[in-house]
Amino acid sequence: MFLFNESKVFADYADAQYVILNHVTGEYYSFDKPSSSVLLALTSGCSRDAVVQALEQKYGQDCGAGEKVDSLIADLKEQEIVLPGGGLEGDASSFVNDMEADALPDLGFERYTDVADLLLMDPIHEVDEAMGWPVPKE
Repeated sequence: MFLFNESKVFADYADAQYVILNHVTGEYYSFDKPSSSVLLALTSGCSRDAVVQALEQKYGQDCGAGEKVDSLIADLKEQEIVLPGGGLEGDASSFVNDMEADALPDLGFERYTDVADLLLMDPIHEVDEAMGWPVPKE
């Protein structure tokens, strides 16, 4: 069970996919639908073991669920997207049953840094007054 690290990230879930913005570094992360389903389960009160069990029920015992979920969790922690914690143990099957893939895909996310400087720019003090955001002062 995990919680979003709200002191550093803002998470938006739309169309079954997460986009997460780190408002400290300006980086943002894009999750595909399977990875979003697992992240949603983990942040909705489901333990790692419950998620792995639900994935193994859907895709079979040899689908590599344990390694894939562990890898995703390690990456989420490394980027400081999640923190340990959460509520009562939840049932993960409802989250993973919506996954459409025939086999369990690799779980992960894309990390982007291309607009970090713009996202971190102070819109009052660091932008060109005539042009406005996102044009920085010279």
